[in-house]
Amino acid sequence: MRSCAAPERPEGERVAAMREVGRLALHRRRVNIARERRCVRPGPRGRPAVEGRVEGTGGRAIVPFLHHCRFSSRRALHPEASMGAVARFGEGRACLLAAGAPDLAEALARAGFAPTVARDERQALAALDRTSPSAVYVAQALGAASVKMLVAASAQRCADAPVVVLGASGTVQEAVDAMQLGATDYLAPPHDPDAIVGRLAMTLARARRREEGAPRALPGIVGTSPAMVKLYGAIEKVSRYKSNVLLLGESGTGKEIIARALHERGPRRGHLFVPVNCATLGREMLENELFGHERGAFTGANERKRGLFELADGGTFFLDEIADMDVSTQAKLLRVLERNEFRRVGGTAKVKVDLSIIAATNRSLEEGIATGRFREDLYYRLKVVTLVVPPLRERREDVPLLVDAFVADFNRRTGGRIQGVEPAALRRLAELDWPGNVRELRNAMEGACVLAAGDVVSAADLEHLRPPRRSSSPRPAPSLRAAEGERAARSAPPSRATIEIPIGCTLEEAERRVVLAALRHHRTRARAARALGIGLRTLYTKLAAWGPGADAETA
Repeated sequence: MRSCAAPERPEGERVAAMREVGRLALHRRRVNIARERRCVRPGPRGRPAVEGRVEGTGGRAIVPFLHHCRFSSRRALHPEASMGAVARFGEGRACLLAAGAPDLAEALARAGFAPTVARDERQALAALDRTSPSAVYVAQALGAASVKMLVAASAQRCADAPVVVLGASGTVQEAVDAMQLGATDYLAPPHDPDAIVGRLAMTLARARRREEGAPRALPGIVGTSPAMVKLYGAIEKVSRYKSNVLLLGESGTGKEIIARALHERGPRRGHLFVPVNCATLGREMLENELFGHERGAFTGANERKRGLFELADGGTFFLDEIADMDVSTQAKLLRVLERNEFRRVGGTAKVKVDLSIIAATNRSLEEGIATGRFREDLYYRLKVVTLVVPPLRERREDVPLLVDAFVADFNRRTGGRIQGVEPAALRRLAELDWPGNVRELRNAMEGACVLAAGDVVSAADLEHLRPPRRSSSPRPAPSLRAAEGERAARSAPPSRATIEIPIGCTLEEAERRVVLAALRHHRTRARAARALGIGLRTLYTKLAAWGPGADAETA
């Protein structure tokens, strides 16, 4: 009959193993981990094998080399007693603990990390300057101010590293405060070092899978042309930092989508993205929206109102059509950029904010500086990084991809069944200059899908589009248009169309005469706006302010 007794092991090995079990059990009691339980069950060939669940490692760890030891089935066994219970996935990467427990540092070292323990905020900031850690652990006991500083510094210097706050009391309010400060995760006490390491393993694994499966193109942006690939690379570089960005591009090129992509891929992605169009609001209304107001600041201000700057604290603020902002409002915006503070309308208290500014325009700010309509100091504050969004005529090879995307979006929104576009229709779409760029193409495709006789858009469905404009050379980009425009103005013959402005005429009346004369000369508002160098929305705003009589004068 075959014996089921465990084979005898050398005496020295048995004694060393029992000492190891005693040391590990004492360590487990010291850190007060009562949730981990181990039990004994028969192993292979009748030998007892120790098996237990290691939280966060995703499996059960069998300890065959302790099969000769007898101990209670309810005794807690340290996970590191098992060979491979916690995988060494750190690969020597740095890891920062700000006032963290020594036990956690030991567990991270066993997992293959190179942990650095900082006693206070100063040491933690110095460690962030020296290394780029894969994970940051901050103890709540340092205080809210120190936690906020370390979270912000980690987001700036190692945006991809998870920032975990180790709670002190475990209350709900403490967890809410930690997440509002920008932490990736919050762990309530007691802190199990091995469970924390296992949780980190899963977090890094998910991040690695996201990076491996991430597409090259950005959400909402379509195109594989060289101009767009260059723009993608610039977005990847710029989005790592919290710098101010100036976007230049013609109307309809998708500047707001680029701004959202910068926000979503940047360190402020956990906070709000707030867009504002400066051309749609007057000076008083824009300042009220941006800065808010105090109660009683003006008639009808019955309560305090928080401005958009205050609501966007910690996030990204997008100022579209920045060239149309009033000069007095520009001075207040400059103070926000320089000192990160402002005063509400009618208030005296300073409001501190921390945000990034992305400004966009389809006009030359250099021309605005020359004419006194834009502040030079604000221009250089905004122009930390400049990105030029290419017009559609400079990336015609992207037209088929854009058409497919617009057809799919039309089917999704309206329940349509358009299968695609004929090759002849695609060739016609690629030949057009599209002065309205991607926005004009999108509207044209929606109209073609509505008018399509069948489930495929044909060339006949595009008859409503104007023929392609044959120009000897494409229009220059906004960033180059100022210098080339000055040279062209010096060499071009004087225009036959003239306008008389009498001496003593006010600036507002002179502007009104020039705008109405441009409308009479160019016949359409879009052409007049381009000739005047202003946005179409700005032109509509001026005409609405002048009343119905302005339209009668242009007839």
